[in-house]
Parts: sequence; structure tokens; C-alpha cells
Amino acid sequence: MKNFIYILVVFLIALTLTANLTAEVIDDDPEAVSLYAKGKRLLKEENYYNASQIFQELAGRFSNSKNIDLFVFNRAKAELYLSEYNKAIASFSYYIRKFNNKASYPYAYYFRGNAYYLKGNISQAIKDYISAYGFSINDKLSNQAKASLEASFKSASSINMGTNEFLTIPENKRCDLIKILADIQLERGEISKAKNLLDYCNLTFDPSQISGKTIDKFKNSYEIAVVLPFTGELNNFAKNIFNGVVIATEMLRKNSGKNIKLSTYDTKGDPIEAGRIIGELSKSFETDACIGPLTSNEASVSSAALSCTSLPLIIPAATQAGLTRLSETSFQLSPNIELEGIRMAEYAIKNIQADSAVIITSTSAEHLRMARAFSDRFEQLGGNIVVIEYYRPRDNDFGKIIRDIKALLIGFDLEDDYYINPDGDTLIPEEIVAHIDCLFLPGSPKQLRQLAQQLHFYSLTGFYLGSDGWSDESVMKLGDDITKGIVFSSPFLSTGSGDKYFSFAAQYDSRYGGKPNRLTCLGYDAMKLIAMAILDGNQSKESIAGFIKNVTGFYGVSGLISFGEHRENMIMPLYKVELEQAIPLVKPNAVPQDSSYIEIQN
Repeated sequence: MKNFIYILVVFLIALTLTANLTAEVIDDDPEAVSLYAKGKRLLKEENYYNASQIFQELAGRFSNSKNIDLFVFNRAKAELYLSEYNKAIASFSYYIRKFNNKASYPYAYYFRGNAYYLKGNISQAIKDYISAYGFSINDKLSNQAKASLEASFKSASSINMGTNEFLTIPENKRCDLIKILADIQLERGEISKAKNLLDYCNLTFDPSQISGKTIDKFKNSYEIAVVLPFTGELNNFAKNIFNGVVIATEMLRKNSGKNIKLSTYDTKGDPIEAGRIIGELSKSFETDACIGPLTSNEASVSSAALSCTSLPLIIPAATQAGLTRLSETSFQLSPNIELEGIRMAEYAIKNIQADSAVIITSTSAEHLRMARAFSDRFEQLGGNIVVIEYYRPRDNDFGKIIRDIKALLIGFDLEDDYYINPDGDTLIPEEIVAHIDCLFLPGSPKQLRQLAQQLHFYSLTGFYLGSDGWSDESVMKLGDDITKGIVFSSPFLSTGSGDKYFSFAAQYDSRYGGKPNRLTCLGYDAMKLIAMAILDGNQSKESIAGFIKNVTGFYGVSGLISFGEHRENMIMPLYKVELEQAIPLVKPNAVPQDSSYIEIQN
């Protein structure tokens, strides 16, 4: 609280920073000169709303003016003073992109930093203060940026900062600032981070400096919240995840000597209750990270409850797309359902060289998302979607759909009971073979059993591509002549291989008896990611989240984990149905260089 008050004082002092810089009378169209003088007067009188309207008018009406930079800059200032932080950030960002040769350029970074700070985005504020300090040629601005940077650095729970952040700072100013920030990190006990900064400037510190009072700040106790539906009809799923968390926690205690406490919270399967719990935990000083909740509905409300907070939330099993875009510190271990469609489209183009595709999909929400994702990615990669056919979740007769597709492909109406081909042969519609490069077939197992048999009966051929529904044993048992060696995506099958898995499975069997399922593996991996962050020396919520955000190519017991831009696991396992079994297609130990596409064995 003390640091927050301090930086507000710094911010209020900074309001006068550019008063002299922009007080000049401009040389411009007479009406523009008059409006500009009025806008400046309104700013001085703290009539920020009307001032912003004046500068908005100037920027619109006199867009070709040689003073357009002043119009944009002052409009942004007025928006900032009005507490319209999003508008101010957008306006200062526009100024930074367009006017990097103007005198106000470093000031734009500084004021945008203030907007970010007051909005709650301290990490971005710090980056802008560093840029303002680096570009400044004015001692007053440099000192102000340094003071704001120091105050915000102290107010943050932790900051992950690499040396790249300082490249915009002239060498003669760079190490002065680095020393200040490294000292703050040392005071907090973040020794490895401080050392990285000091090494950049060939500066060292005496290890004796980190004894006594500072060493007391080292964190040895962590509390991990596990938020799951421990009562109700979903309690068995919660128990499976929790068992995996327990085993990973025991290993962390043993390997680190840390005091790790697991606190359980029961969502009862209610999304509102889950969001309430996460909201409370995000304000807690004791809770360092959270695992859960279970369902996508619970996870979406919980992720939204984390907005503008630093609590890491690892969502182990939910698969709805977009969950992690609701906060900056939520992570999704199970690949989302839209990724199923994306990976299938990539497989079609890059592995079977398909040029055209047909989609036959259920109208259930999740299958429609997969179909849309497949269509968008397939066309983005240069493919052509010939037709998309839909069926309702309770349909079991797909003959009309299949005949319509065949008619489109061969160019003849197949509504008649028979067809005479150019050779004079009489054929019934079912005997006419129509071919397409590939068919994407997302659906539920019950309907896929019917659809697969009817596609075979009606002689619509092509490479089959599918979703997780094809992993159901009742579908695979139809036989290879029906399933046609389909390749499908699934985030739910557990391959259970590798030394890590077998070591984990042995510990699970020793403690609980039996073989761990996929949910148990996900619970273990969720805790394992937190453990890795702790063992790396991360002591705060923000630094733990920052560590996990950068995880790529990690082989957990549930499979490969690589977080993308929005902290979603981008690795979607693919399988082929062969001899009535699901055979994994991902090459063993293959770490993808490009998270948008996974190399597959045909």
C-alpha cells in the first residue's frame, strides 16, 4: 500500500512534466491555432473532457497538419487525466508508432506507463518507464521515469525481466538503472534474477550481503489451492485429479525441503461457486497458486474472476476454447476442442496433400466449433471446402446427406431409384462411387457408428479425419473396412509411456492401488509445473506464473506440454485407427519447433 501511494504521488507530480514542452503557440491554419489554444486552456483548467474533444476535433479535421503530433499527444493526455486508461493507452500507442522523431516521444512512453500502472498492468508500465528513461534527453524526465520505475518495481510482487528490456537505454545510463533494480530484487531475496541483471553490467555482489535480514525473506512455505467438485456427481473426477496432485506434492516436499501445503476447496460443480472461490483466493496473501476447477463452465467463470490479479491458475481438464483469454495468469493443460479441427486441417494439407474436403458435422456446439476451426484452417492453408453438411444430435439416418454430397461431387441428381451411366450400365445410387480428398467427421460415438457404416454403404470415399468421438471402442470395433484407417485428434486418450509415466504409475499403485487414468496424470502435471517454478527459485505468484508461461516442450506424464501465446497447451495428440485400436501418430520425443503444426508419421 505504501508503494502504491508513493507512485500515485510520483504520477501527480508528473502531470506537469510536459507543460513547458507544449506551451508554445503553433504555426498553423488560423482556426487550428485558435482551437489548439482553447484546448490547452481547458487542460490547464482541468476541464479534461472538453479538452479531449477539442484535440479529437483537431486530429480529425487537420489530419495533414504539421502539428498533428501535438493534437494526438494532448488528446492522449486529456484521456489519461479523465481516467480513460484504455483510450489513453491506444492514443499514446498511436503516437509512439507514428511520431518517433518528435520531442514528446519519450514522454509518450512515460505517460502510457502511467496509464498501464493505474489500470493495474504493472509489468507493461515498467517496460514503458524503461523506454521513457532510455529515450529521454531531459534530466527531469529521466529522473521522473527512474523514480516511477523504482516505485512500481517495489510495488510489484515480482517482475520477470530479461536484459533485452534495457537495450533501448544508452550504455552510459543503462547500468545505473540496472543496479537500482537489482538491489530491489536482492532485498526481496530474488538472488538469481538480481545476479542475471548484475552480470549484464559485469557487476557482482558479496554473498554476505544476502544474509541476516534479507535471508529472512527467503520463502520456504507455499500454499497451493486445489479447487474441484469434491462433492456431487463429479466427485470421482475431482478425486482422480487430486490423487495426482498429492503424489507430485510429496515428491516436491522430498526434493526441495519446502513446506508445501495443499488446501482443498469444494466447487460442488457450480460455476458461480467456483468463481467466488477463485476470486477470494486471488486476494489471499497465503495462496501461491491454484489447480482447478474441473469443467469448462467452472473454468470460464474462474478465469474471469482472476482479471487484473497475479494468482496462477492451472486448469487441468477443461477443453473449451478461449478460457485462458479471460485472465493473464490462467493456463490450460488439455488442448482445447477447436485445436482438434485445426490439427486435422493441418494434417490434411501437409500429410495427405489434400486439396479439397467435405465436412459432415453434428450441430452440437463443440462439434460446430471443431468444424469451423477445420474449415478456417484448411482454407487458410490453400484447401477448398466443397460442402459442409449438418445433422442433428439425435439423427441416425444420413442417407439423404450422403446422396446430396455424391450428387454434388459427380454432377448428377441421385434422387431417382437407379442411374444409367454413359456406358449404358444401370446402377442404383449406392453403387455409384464418389470420391473426395478427405472428409472431416466430428461427432459423438453413437452417431459416428451409424455415419461410418452408411458412408461405406453409399460408396462415398476419401481419407477420413475425425475428432475424439472416434476413439470410442464401439466405433473402432466396426472394423478397418468401415473405419478406413481414420486419423483423429483427441486430448483425452492417455498413452501411458516413458520413464516419467512408469515412475509415476508405480508410485500411484503403491499409494492408491491400480493404474492412474488421464485425469490423475493431468493433476500430477499441473502440480509438477508449479513445482518446477518453485525449484527454479520463483517465490511470488507473478514469478511462478511467468515461469509457467514460458514452458515449451515439457514431457509430463499426461503427454507433451507447450504453452502458446494465450497459455493454452498447443500439443494435440493424433491417432490412427488400425486393427481396431487407436495408434498414436506423434513421433516419440518429437518437440515441435513450430507450435502451429506437429510433425506426424503417416
